[in-house]
Amino acid sequence: MTDTNDYDENTEDSAVDDDEAKAAEKGAAASDSTVSDADLAEAETLTVTAKQKQRQALEDEVAAFLARGGKITEVPPDESKD
Repeated sequence: MTDTNDYDENTEDSAVDDDEAKAAEKGAAASDSTVSDADLAEAETLTVTAKQKQRQALEDEVAAFLARGGKITEVPPDESKD
């Protein structure tokens, strides 16, 4: 496995649609940030290979989002919305 990725900005990627990209730009609601018991149970039963595939899929989705002009804003953990 290599650490480099070649992404073609002109390639249409259906992994992340426009609605998902817009939702990601707005940020998740507080209720969306909690992990359900079912999701946690599923994650605990996944094999190493399955987890690697999910990580790769997430990396591909993020790269596609960024290639379409999306931006990721990092917020320091000590800042609040006061």
